[in-house]
Amino acid sequence: MSENTIYHTSRLYDDIHWWKKNDMDFWANLFHETYGNTVLELACGTGRLAQVMLREDAIYTGLEIVPDFVIGATIKLANYGNMVSIIEGDMRSFNLDKKFDLIFIGFNSFLHLLTDKDAMDFFHCVQAHMHKNSRFVIDIYIPNSLFLYRPEGMRFHVLDYTDSHTNEHVVVEESNIYDIDTEINDLTWYFSTDDKRDFDQRQFSMRMYFPSKINQMLTDAGFKICHQWGDYYRTDLNEGSNLQIYDLQVVS
Repeated sequence: MSENTIYHTSRLYDDIHWWKKNDMDFWANLFHETYGNTVLELACGTGRLAQVMLREDAIYTGLEIVPDFVIGATIKLANYGNMVSIIEGDMRSFNLDKKFDLIFIGFNSFLHLLTDKDAMDFFHCVQAHMHKNSRFVIDIYIPNSLFLYRPEGMRFHVLDYTDSHTNEHVVVEESNIYDIDTEINDLTWYFSTDDKRDFDQRQFSMRMYFPSKINQMLTDAGFKICHQWGDYYRTDLNEGSNLQIYDLQVVS
C-alpha cells in the first residue's frame, strides 16, 4: 500500500478518526445476539472495534493488511492476552483454518474492494470461515450523488483533529474525482494548520457500491440477506437511509 494514504500509520489514522464512536453500541449488541463468542473482524484497522468486542468477552481475531496498523492494534490490545489475535493479511485471500460465530467488516472498509473480482474473492474467503449459524455483517454508506459529482478540484471541509505528536489543530479538506464506469471515487485530502496550509496531501480510492449492486453480488455469492438496516438503530433500509448494513448467513 502506498505510503501517501491515510491508511499508512496507526497514529495518523487514530488521530483522524477520534470522533467515530456512534457504531460501538451496535456492534456490542450484535455480538450478544450471536450464536457463540468467536469473532473475526476483517480490515480491523488499529483495533477500535476490537476493544468493543473484547470488553464483551469475545474471543477476537482481526485481519489487517497495513503492517503499522497490525503493530498498533497489537500494542493497544496487549492487555487482553490470548483472547485476541491480530493477523497481517489480505482480506481477498486468507485462510485461517477456523470457523467463526460472527464475521464482520465495519466503517466502510468494504469500499476498498475496488472491483467485482476483489469483492467476490472476499466473499468466498468469508464463506470458508462460516458455519451454518455464523453471521456475517457489512457496514457501508450509501453513495450520495451530490458527493460524487462535485466540481473537479473544488475542496470541501471533512474534519478537524488534534495531532497527537505536535498538539497542533489540523483541518482536513477533500476533493474527489468519480469514474462512473468503474464506480471508483478517487479522493485527495489536504491537511492544514493555521501556520501551514497544505502541509500534507493524501490520496485514496473507494468503490461506490449502490444497494442494487451489492444485493445482487451477495445473492450471487450465496448469501442469505437476513436484514438490511439503514442505520445503527436497525431501522429498515429505505430511501432516506445514509447507511446500508447487511446481516447475512451463508445459504446451506
